Amino acid sequence: MAIEDPLRLLGRLRLGREEYCQRLLTMLILGGPYPRWNTPNTPSDRGARFLLELDALSFGTGAWEVRPQFVDEFDLPRRHDDEQGGAPDYAMLWPERLWMIELKTETASHRRGQLSGYLDLAEHHHPARRIDLTYLTPPMPHTPPAAQARTRFNHLTWAQVTPLITAVWGNGDDAERRVVELLLAALDSIGTDWSTWRTARLQVVPGTELEAPVADTQPTADPFKEAMALVDATARDGRQRALSHAVTDLQDLQELRLSLRQAICASPGPSPIHHVLPWIWNATTSGGTALTAAGAETGYELRLSRYRKPIC
Repeated sequence: MAIEDPLRLLGRLRLGREEYCQRLLTMLILGGPYPRWNTPNTPSDRGARFLLELDALSFGTGAWEVRPQFVDEFDLPRRHDDEQGGAPDYAMLWPERLWMIELKTETASHRRGQLSGYLDLAEHHHPARRIDLTYLTPPMPHTPPAAQARTRFNHLTWAQVTPLITAVWGNGDDAERRVVELLLAALDSIGTDWSTWRTARLQVVPGTELEAPVADTQPTADPFKEAMALVDATARDGRQRALSHAVTDLQDLQELRLSLRQAICASPGPSPIHHVLPWIWNATTSGGTALTAAGAETGYELRLSRYRKPIC
């Protein structure tokens, strides 16, 4: 399947700069369309070259003996219901090693404890692997996670990596060069207003081959409010429901699940909503089919189910 035109992607989904850059870089690495979350894929030859050189920048790694499996939105499940779980943007897996990459374009999206949380969960779920984590961001202050026995951490900036993107894909085919052009432009916009940049990019000449939908000016829906309405409805009739809201990454979905659980448990009781469990449906492990368009595209969606006993 072909790489999606980056301008059409910009108009099709209301993505932030961070998520947009992630999707473009993923398509370059795979040499194809953006995949479902948390699914193993084989990097293209150019993608493997980029990752190998990025590994060398991060940890001084030499040639790989085996090409790793590449995962976008890597699921690190929660260890109990009152934990959020984690989802680093990328993971590369070998039998003996797990290398995670977290991408940032906005300094405000840095979360306290996020990096150490990734390493803790990775050590728990992958006890037989060495664990590495690269943090790729604009120049920004941050506290590196504490050193652990079998983990390594390194911080890179986009200024160190953009020349590598150009070197690997600058002489690619027309579709790849178009993705590189938009990716570098989006990265160059870091520090400016994303909504203004996005709207300006989508104002193309009608009838051209790059024509794309004009930016949506409607306010973004509140997923927590929408989900709580589904909680109330499921508490009344017992019917399982799914939130039809296109969250932009798995981490947001994990945060939403935990926020809903906390709100349900904090509701004064006895209350019918205490019997409603928010959970994340996974196309690979949960069985059945998606109930929403977002679930069909990403392989993940938030669901609400009623149980006979209270959940908390």
